[in-house]
Amino acid sequence: MLPIGTEPLVLADGTKINPIDGAIVQDEVLVEVPNTQQIQKEIVATRMRIADLPVPPEQMNTLSVILSYTLQGVSDSDIATLFHLDLEQLDNIKTSDPYKELRDTIVQNIIKSDASDVRNLFVEKSKLAADRVFSLLDSEADSLRLAAAKDILDRAGQRPVDVVEHRHHMEGGLTIKYVEESKEHIPTIDITPNKEF
Repeated sequence: MLPIGTEPLVLADGTKINPIDGAIVQDEVLVEVPNTQQIQKEIVATRMRIADLPVPPEQMNTLSVILSYTLQGVSDSDIATLFHLDLEQLDNIKTSDPYKELRDTIVQNIIKSDASDVRNLFVEKSKLAADRVFSLLDSEADSLRLAAAKDILDRAGQRPVDVVEHRHHMEGGLTIKYVEESKEHIPTIDITPNKEF
């Protein structure tokens, strides 16, 4: 079938040719565009200042080095020996709120980074996956054609309505109690670093 107007000419190998200038048409790559809330979170995360750190820079260096050795799997006794600390001092540092906050922040940032990498892989392969599903519409097997058609319709928002039937039998009636729970006051925890680490 010949193209109409400015539609590209599709060759037998799938290559698309622009009828106006004869150039090969490159397929578009779909890229996920973040919403405003995601952009704001990323900007805030990248704009951390020294004042935003859980402790002053001198103590931050201590926490960072101890956390780094701990994440590498170095034993507490070796870390204590390396920095001329008692095991009790090291334990106090590792159980302090600033240390826990630093550890949790670093772990969460690693998880977010890995999730972003995985999401990018899915975005890169999404066109190939969509092409594969559409190609199954021409399959010789009826079951594959039907499965592909259902999947395409589902993703296009044409999924049939799920109907769930509930049957209940009650003896003695139904009693509904309204229980109002008191909202407990959440205490403020002072995480001011102890300078005596």
